[in-house]
Amino acid sequence: MLVLKDYQNRSLEKLGEYFRLTVQHDAKKAFVLATERPYQDVPGLAGMPYVCLRVPTGGGKTLMGSHAVGIAAHELLHADYVVCLWLVPSNIIREQTLAALRDRQHPYRQVLDTAFGGKVVVIDLADALYLSYGDATGSTVVLVSTLAALRVEETDGRKVYANNGNLQPHFVGLDDALRSKMEKEADGRIIYSLANVLRLHRPVVIMDEAHNARTPLSFDTLTRFSPSCVIEFTATPETKHNPAMQTFASNILHHVSARELKEAEMI
Repeated sequence: MLVLKDYQNRSLEKLGEYFRLTVQHDAKKAFVLATERPYQDVPGLAGMPYVCLRVPTGGGKTLMGSHAVGIAAHELLHADYVVCLWLVPSNIIREQTLAALRDRQHPYRQVLDTAFGGKVVVIDLADALYLSYGDATGSTVVLVSTLAALRVEETDGRKVYANNGNLQPHFVGLDDALRSKMEKEADGRIIYSLANVLRLHRPVVIMDEAHNARTPLSFDTLTRFSPSCVIEFTATPETKHNPAMQTFASNILHHVSARELKEAEMI
């Protein structure tokens, strides 16, 4: 397994610290305590941890993202396993990320296997339409997708929100509190959709190159999955916050400089 560089360790330690503070307080106060800067809520996701690790290009964001899944599971959710929605900016990067995370010999996958005792399932959207209840509850499931593919106007997006009998076992025996959070048909029946499966399991969201996904439409899409947290990795976060202009700044938890990459011989 790859040894983390010092700047990667510092970034991930800051993430773990933030999650521990969130458990003690709340997402907003934890951010202020961790950074001494104000926390900016985004539409539809107020009160949910939504933070950014700013890492220059070439800084190993995918490796850090692999570690971040385990940190969120253990420090924020105190869970043995999680569902992770890993969002990338393009289909080319989606294919590369899928290949790496599916390869048990790859360092990224080794990080996940170490964090979750080898019980890791890596899937794409096509696989997710057949996700078993056993995998979703007895392992960490990493669903790799682009955010664009999850939007309802896209072909794949329509499948995400459609009734799917293969997913019906996920909804057996839900209590009233969980049933109330599911998207339903006009007659009140729960829609057996992948969107509702994600909503049920409240995914950890990893956002690769998150500056491409800070629009009201993106936030609307994320809101439909009821994430437990969103962790952004980007070299160029949004820094302007003006809701009236539909501009929402990233909550930069930690900033890695180009000098730190140079000292680590990454550039």
